[in-house]
Amino acid sequence: MRQETTGSPPPDRRQSIRILSLVSTGHALSNFYVLCLPPLIPFLKEEFDVSYAALGLMLSVRSVSTGMLQLPIGFLVDHFGGKRVLSIGLVLMSVGFGLLSIVPSYWWMPCLMAVFGAGIATIRPSNYTIINASMPAAWVGRSFGINMFAGHSGRVMGPPLIISAAALWGWRGAVLIAGGIGLAACFAIVSQWRYVRDDAVAAPKTGGEGPGFLAEIRLLASRAILLFFLFYLLNALTTNGLHSFMVAALAQLHETPLAAASGALTGYLIASALGVLAGGFLVDKTPRHELVAVLALSGSALLLILVGSVSLPVVVVVAVMTAVGIFQGTLRPARDMMIRAILPKESFGKAIGMVATGAAIGGAVAPVMFGWIMDIGEARWMFYLVALCLVMIAATVLIPKDRIVIRR
Repeated sequence: MRQETTGSPPPDRRQSIRILSLVSTGHALSNFYVLCLPPLIPFLKEEFDVSYAALGLMLSVRSVSTGMLQLPIGFLVDHFGGKRVLSIGLVLMSVGFGLLSIVPSYWWMPCLMAVFGAGIATIRPSNYTIINASMPAAWVGRSFGINMFAGHSGRVMGPPLIISAAALWGWRGAVLIAGGIGLAACFAIVSQWRYVRDDAVAAPKTGGEGPGFLAEIRLLASRAILLFFLFYLLNALTTNGLHSFMVAALAQLHETPLAAASGALTGYLIASALGVLAGGFLVDKTPRHELVAVLALSGSALLLILVGSVSLPVVVVVAVMTAVGIFQGTLRPARDMMIRAILPKESFGKAIGMVATGAAIGGAVAPVMFGWIMDIGEARWMFYLVALCLVMIAATVLIPKDRIVIRR
């Protein structure tokens, strides 16, 4: 079901590109920062003489902060608007990261990571709400895809750039420069906010009052939202499992050389990014988003069962995992269009915050679950379990969902 547009006429082509560029830059920046942190661990360990466990705790604080704040920030986005919340989030993100460059001891870092995580938590609810409000209906799918592709690009650029800068100016200099670039980007984005529509101010109000807190809670507890919560949780479980242990699983299961297994992961990641981009344009061309999602999920599941069951030549393994990446990338814009189709615009932020919390839970569980499977020497079950999760996601897609109406 396609969501009807309300409010002002859709922006023209140039304005739409400008809006999409703004929010996508913020998404790329957040992912850039997240992937800048792991390469700095050796520098931080030497500087502060702490254990890897302590540095892992620092990274976990960021993840917990982001995960716990997604839903509250979704409420703030629906109340105050995506532009205001995202503006604050971009500053928190850049300042939290940049101030790492001047910390005198380790114990300042978890505190800054909590601030940094709060900034990261604003990205998804704000971006999705702004895109939903600002983009022409015929462009929404590709806009979701381009926004996600920007996030992938930020992840790719983070590690090489931060390591190169650290080699030239030390890790503190590299972090300070990265934080400064982030602040400059924040102010550039904020200076263009006049071009961006925002549901919090654009959506008409009935009688000057919102739906009320209890009605909003009922929305989040509705069957449709809980199904999407499960969708996001299982999807995060599968993607994080593959990201974390694909290389080790291929090496253990098929004795794939590490270089080739790493090539399979690289092919998967690149194909996933390209699949997101292609999927965004695809879902704008067809209203059958459920069909697109089920086909992508089924294709991924079958290929992963093949990898887990059959000893394949190295070239075929790389090709199969690349195909899985294309399917997984294509799934995401279809997923976002399906959730958009059932939601009232004034509740988009909190709903995205709710399902993003499911993604955070799945991302936290995946390394432990799949790590245990690898520890017991059953690498094939990693591929089988991921395939099972994909089938379960397809089941959530096929369950009928009515458009949600908030009763005031």
